[in-house]
Parts: sequence; C-alpha cells; structure tokens
Amino acid sequence: MMSLKTRFLLGIGCAAGMSAAVAHDLWVEPEAGGYQLLYGHHPRVSHEGMRQIAYAPDIVKSVVCLDAAGGRHPAKTGGGSPVKIEGDCAVLYVLTSSGYWTKTTAGTKNLKKTEAASPLGSWQSFESVKHIARWGSGAANPLATPLEIVPAENPLALKDGDKLTLRVLANGQPVADATVSYDGKPRGQTGADGTLNVRVKHGGLQLIQASTRTPYAGPEADEVVHTTALTFALGSDK
Repeated sequence: MMSLKTRFLLGIGCAAGMSAAVAHDLWVEPEAGGYQLLYGHHPRVSHEGMRQIAYAPDIVKSVVCLDAAGGRHPAKTGGGSPVKIEGDCAVLYVLTSSGYWTKTTAGTKNLKKTEAASPLGSWQSFESVKHIARWGSGAANPLATPLEIVPAENPLALKDGDKLTLRVLANGQPVADATVSYDGKPRGQTGADGTLNVRVKHGGLQLIQASTRTPYAGPEADEVVHTTALTFALGSDK
C-alpha cells in the first residue's frame, strides 16, 4: 500500500459537452487494504470544495490491478457507494460508464437519444482513471484499454519543471489529435504517433487527462465520448 495521502481524480463533465456548473470528477483515494472510488467535486479542479455524490456501483465496468512487473492481481470490488477496491496495485486502472446522455430543450438527461423528447445532441460516456504508484513494465506498457495515457519514462522520478513525454492509446493503438489537459487546462493535441510533451508545474499529485470523440454507430447516440486520466505523485519513486 502506498504511503502518500494523495487523491486521484478525473474530470468527466466538460468532455461530454456539459457546463462547468454540472461537471463532476471521478477519483480514487487510498485507504487501508486498497482504494475507494469517489465521485463528485474535487477541490483540485473545482472551486466549490469537496462534495461527494452517491452513484450506482454498476457504473464500474472493469478494474485492472497490476504489480510493478505487469502481473495481474485480483482486485475485489464492493457493491456499495463509494465502491471499495481491495488490492495492492503498482498500477490501478478503473473504467466506468455513466451510460447515455442527451441534451434536450428541457436540459441534459441520462437517457438514450431514442428515449428523450426533443433531443438536441446525444453521447455515450466512458470515463477512466489510471494511477501509477510504482514504476515498472506494468506502468510502461499499454493495457490495451479503450483509452489510456502511457508515460514514455518513469514519471515518479520527475522534478517540478521537468517535461514528460506521453502517449495516448486506444486499444493499444496511437490516437492522433486527442486533446490533453494538465490540471484541467488544455495543453495541446497529440501528434500522428499519439505523443505529446507536458511540463509538470508543481510537486505532489499530477493530473493529466485526455479525451476523444468518435461517431456512434446507431440511433441511440451521436457520439462516443471517452475521457481518461493518468495520475501519479512526484517524489514517490522510493
């Protein structure tokens, strides 16, 4: 279990076209024997202060827990809210989906486009967060998940002001033109090889996000929106 009392979060609302007023964050917080998956407002990206929101446990679609060498370990999840994740993970990846969202003349609804009255636009939303606690091949190699950020070097050994080369991958393949943000602020788009350099600007928790939009094949939505985050803490390479 890691000793740093850091929190790992993912801002998910704005990438789906929602206003900042209703944007929420998804993050993982360490606790004895594992982690808990929290949802709501995190003070790192919100000026409204910490506020947790209950969610249905079935939004969690998959959990990957790796040791430093890349070996997979069981990660038991609880059925309550917040979801508890038991396991000592060098790399922890959690994929969630809040389902379909449709913007209508009466507001944004958690419905498919085919279920909503007066739809203006619709998307299927996927959100994920990957935390690196210990460096090794498990962190250096892609997980072949729907969307992930993979560092090209050990991010735990960086110092304030260093640059980090990142790769944004979808199912193990490079993603061009993905928007990458640092602490919630856009820093550029990936090149044809899926890479981008990001400069870390402070110590402690680092939050790097990427998002993609792709057409949805069906009448239920217009787009599929994937948002992912890479989190780690400077100075934790012990």
